[in-house]
Amino acid sequence: MDAPRSLGVGPLAQESAPLRRRLVATLRGLIANGTLPAGRRLIETELCAELRVSRTVLREALRELEADGLLVAGARGLSVAVLSRAEAQNIYAVRRALEGLIARQFCERAPEIALAALALAHRRLIGAYEADDLAGLLDAKLAFYRALCQGAENLVVLELVERLNARISLLRARSLAQPARKNASLAEIGGLVEALIARDADAAEALAARHIANAAAAALGGLPDITPLHPETAQ
Repeated sequence: MDAPRSLGVGPLAQESAPLRRRLVATLRGLIANGTLPAGRRLIETELCAELRVSRTVLREALRELEADGLLVAGARGLSVAVLSRAEAQNIYAVRRALEGLIARQFCERAPEIALAALALAHRRLIGAYEADDLAGLLDAKLAFYRALCQGAENLVVLELVERLNARISLLRARSLAQPARKNASLAEIGGLVEALIARDADAAEALAARHIANAAAAALGGLPDITPLHPETAQ
């Protein structure tokens, strides 16, 4: 039997991976809740000192966030991306199509245990709305979408939705910070859950699409038609 051929890459350094994942999650959260606002320039020395991580691990995390479109490179280094109105509209349009699809698939495919998981995720989401905690609310909404996609047996959509949500996290935070929008969003999701549990695919698809359309209208209200992707170079 022939000896296995070497890949020629050597051993992989794994010790920093868990720390990098935590760092990526932390930075994502800071961008989502507005602590690191759109256009904010990131200074590596300050981040390393505050987060107590090495520059190597920080740069690995920043590269991942840049690949996801959350950070952009400019003349003075990386900064938090700023979406143009057109780009945000396109992202919401894709989410509308994807979430309509996943709602229909949930009605058609979900086993009974998935209905219970969705109901639990919905109750937790209601609690997050009532607690008026933006970070907790964003986490609860992500958990709700996970339950929805898992029940629909379509984790491809889950991956796409998570990436799209990351891109528009600041706009979602803007819309969810509006009391009227929070109440309307909760009511919309409640109606969606009722249709999902009843396995009414047509109603669920329409309600999911309407929820995203309303979220887009709230998030994009007042957003300029043209916003520079690299704010530092537009001065």
